[in-house]
Amino acid sequence: MHKEQEKVTDKNRFRSYRMKPDEEGNIYCPQGHAFTLEQTKESVKGRYPRTIHFYRNEHYEGCPLRSQCTRSKHGRTLQRTDKLAEMKIEIRENLLTETGQELMKQRSIQAEGIFGQIKQDQEYDRLWRRKETMVKLELLLVSIGHNLRKYHTHRMQKQKTNQKKHS
Repeated sequence: MHKEQEKVTDKNRFRSYRMKPDEEGNIYCPQGHAFTLEQTKESVKGRYPRTIHFYRNEHYEGCPLRSQCTRSKHGRTLQRTDKLAEMKIEIRENLLTETGQELMKQRSIQAEGIFGQIKQDQEYDRLWRRKETMVKLELLLVSIGHNLRKYHTHRMQKQKTNQKKHS
C-alpha cells in the first residue's frame, strides 16, 4: 500500500503495481502499448487454488523506454490474479478508514518496534532453525530473552531512582 501511494517517478513507473487494468480490463504500459493475455493457469500451490493470468507486451521493439521497462529479449511480462487484486482493494479501503489507520498506528508501536529492536540492537537478523517447530522454539527463546532484558533494564532504572531518593 505504501509503495502504491508513493509519487510516480522514473524508477517506479514501470513496476507492475503501477500497470492496472482499465474499465475494459486492458493493461497498458507507460508508453501506451497494450498487454495481451497469453495464458491462464490454475495454480494449486499454497492453501487456496487461484487463477493466474499471464500477459505479455509484444511492442518492445523500437520502444524508447524499453531499457527502463524490461531486460527481456521477448518483451515485458506481467502476472495478475483477480482474487488477489480484489483483496488488495478491500484491504486498501479498510486501511483508509479511521479504525484502520488507528490499528496501523498500534501495529507500528507494538510489534514492529520490538522486531526492530531485536534485529538492530541484538544483531539478530536470521533464523538458524529449519523445521516449523524449531523455528517457533527459536522465536520463543529470542522473545523470552528480549523480555528478560527489558525487565532487567527496568529493575536497574528503578534501583537507581531509589538510590537517588535516599541519598
